[in-house]
Amino acid sequence: MNNKITLTALSFLANFIMAGFATQFGMLIEPIATKFAANINEVASIFSLLNGGALTGTIAAFFLIEKIGIKRMTMGCYSLIAIAAVILHLTTSLTVVMMTMTVVGFCGGVGLCIAGTIVVAVWKDKIQSTMLVVQDATFNIAGVIFPLITTYALTQGLSWSYSYLAVGMVAIATAIIAVFTNFKACESTGVNGEKEHSEWNFGIISGGIGLFLGMLALYTFLTWAPIFVKDKFAIPFEDAGNIITQYWSAALVGALVSTVIVSRMKIQHFLLIVISLAMVITALIVTTDKMSWLSYLTYGYGFVCAALYNAFIAYGVSFVRNASSKNVSYILISGSAGAMFSPAISSVFERVVGLQTVMYVIPVIYAGIMVMLLLCQRYQVRQSVLCH
Repeated sequence: MNNKITLTALSFLANFIMAGFATQFGMLIEPIATKFAANINEVASIFSLLNGGALTGTIAAFFLIEKIGIKRMTMGCYSLIAIAAVILHLTTSLTVVMMTMTVVGFCGGVGLCIAGTIVVAVWKDKIQSTMLVVQDATFNIAGVIFPLITTYALTQGLSWSYSYLAVGMVAIATAIIAVFTNFKACESTGVNGEKEHSEWNFGIISGGIGLFLGMLALYTFLTWAPIFVKDKFAIPFEDAGNIITQYWSAALVGALVSTVIVSRMKIQHFLLIVISLAMVITALIVTTDKMSWLSYLTYGYGFVCAALYNAFIAYGVSFVRNASSKNVSYILISGSAGAMFSPAISSVFERVVGLQTVMYVIPVIYAGIMVMLLLCQRYQVRQSVLCH
């Protein structure tokens, strides 16, 4: 049991560390631009490198985890992240910052796959779903803690890099814990010791498609909602931007509450409820003429979508008997691709059909996911009948 707890703690730390780099970057754009006398837009592009590295890392994990082994990958990735944090603190070159953040994204992407693989290997049934949703809560908790550290560092006149040094300290602690942890429970081996083949079916594939579409809808909202609200209600952009703060504030509470809910109900039912509510709330957001409703609706949207990411992993792996690292990596690749390509895809459609139509598409995407979930439910019932 102690080893189970240590492995689970490592999976939570993986999410904690990735959130440490991702969630506070917006606060650091201006200090980094000032430090290196660079253009703000050039510095902002570093976030794309972090996301691009994470997507590349999840793709690499699909092929490498079973070949290299989870323990070696964990030690290697978090040692590199710790070294990267030191480099960010010492460097005087913006180019080095860009390269280092790409490496951090890559290692963080691999780490997220490792985290999901650990949980699906160590825990089964309903507690597996709960632990995966707790990972989302861990990500959101880090999204509160590290920005507070950043705020303190900047108000005390310290360098922007101290906040990332704090994340680096957590990374080196993670690597050290990994050295003394037994990962045998996570190795995907069959009865005769040979590597087990990954199982693929309509259910696991639908988990990836669902997460891709879910992230596409969510990040389209996060990208365009402030401009949409500004234009629709003729208010200053600064006021319209509060819609994003409201979303993330509710997401932290929602992730914690989701953990309790998932422990008491099937992940399939949980996801159906979440997607249904997301569809209704986004439909109201894009059609309402009452500005006073927006805050409440946005809080509701953040609350219900807080645990979407790992809920889809739990949903997908529920369709296979023994989930492999490739199953987990596939779903994570799908989610990363949806988040990363959403701004580009929505920008194309915004130019062609206009912003209003792009926003109307968001609830339609959720409706499509809901139909797919219902079809999968029928598939699962049919499969259980055939098995008996």
